[in-house]
Amino acid sequence: MTRRRLTWLPLAAALMACGSGADRAPHERSAGAPAAGSAPASTSPAAASAAATFPLRTEGTRFITAAGTPFEWRGITAFRLAEMIAGGRESDAVAYLDWARTEQLTVVRVLLMAKHLFELSPQAGRAALPRLLELAKARGLAVEAVAFADTKEYAFDLEAHVREIGRIADEHGNAFVEIANEPGHPTQDDRLHDPAFVQRLAALLPERLVVALGSIEYAEGYGGGDYITMHPDRGSAPWDHVLALADAALRWTPLQKPVVSDEPIGAAQQFEAGRRDNEPARFAAAAALTALAGMGATFHYEGGLQARIPQGREAACLAAWQLGLALVRDARPGGAFVTGEQIAGIARVSGARAVFARTAERRAVILLVDPQKPAVQWGDGWAEERRSGVPGMLLITAAAKP
Repeated sequence: MTRRRLTWLPLAAALMACGSGADRAPHERSAGAPAAGSAPASTSPAAASAAATFPLRTEGTRFITAAGTPFEWRGITAFRLAEMIAGGRESDAVAYLDWARTEQLTVVRVLLMAKHLFELSPQAGRAALPRLLELAKARGLAVEAVAFADTKEYAFDLEAHVREIGRIADEHGNAFVEIANEPGHPTQDDRLHDPAFVQRLAALLPERLVVALGSIEYAEGYGGGDYITMHPDRGSAPWDHVLALADAALRWTPLQKPVVSDEPIGAAQQFEAGRRDNEPARFAAAAALTALAGMGATFHYEGGLQARIPQGREAACLAAWQLGLALVRDARPGGAFVTGEQIAGIARVSGARAVFARTAERRAVILLVDPQKPAVQWGDGWAEERRSGVPGMLLITAAAKP
């Protein structure tokens, strides 16, 4: 009988091990100075890492670094960073970026204009972008620069705005550009509700930039960029937002582009049905499912709207989310993402809220979401290798017998 290894991390211990913010306070397309006190960009380890990482590109469903290796999207909502720089609060932006580096995040998601969460004019957002990219690059971080938000509140030239963002992003090399946050939202200029118009804006950007048009749930036409961003359904019951990730993956990954779950339900101190969750176990499961399905993951949270370092329950949810990603990464899943009866030929699994897997010819990685009393009956020719998990998820790897 194959010996089985079991790794089960109690969440409290796992959170302590992982750490948290609470603990440590150009051609057109067809239609870095570091912060004061840090090492010079040319000699610091982070700068050396950045040189090997940027610029990024896409290859099929993956992001690829300048060195030709896969880039893992571990993003976080940090909407206000550009406004901090524009408003004379660069030290606050530096503190956040330093923290993000220590948390081994790879992407910060930033708005380059806003009106309702905070006030940042398009002109001020563009002016702050070069410094933001310099600071992020010195720390080995990419910036997902969101060009348009709250566009109905400003009178400005959308095409000129996009061109200038593209020029700056191309010069620095460490930016993804998302044309519009929620392009179909009522706060957006009506022209952005048309994917064809957004595609024309994207055509103004330098060819080598990696570009998304905007969250695809508004219309499939928003999938016309180099990668896809989506805001998965959050449902109303506590586990709805976790299970919705599988439906989104099955719908959008067949488009054969990188897909990023860019604004899932946010973490917060208090649970708010359909908007915020405060249970770390569900964030561990959501991260694991996102990674197993082959999507990039962005941690969204209430404090991120203002680029505040997570505290309390937000920090606990972030640590659990990181663990979910790490467990899947360590399992090295390959093959196709499958659900339901597609798993039955390998194993019959019970005692969990839902079961998903990634299967290759001779290897399988099975994810149990919210396991209670899990039981596995292996199919002929399959043997279990290892189990690992934290509250909210259990990961089982198996191999075909010789």
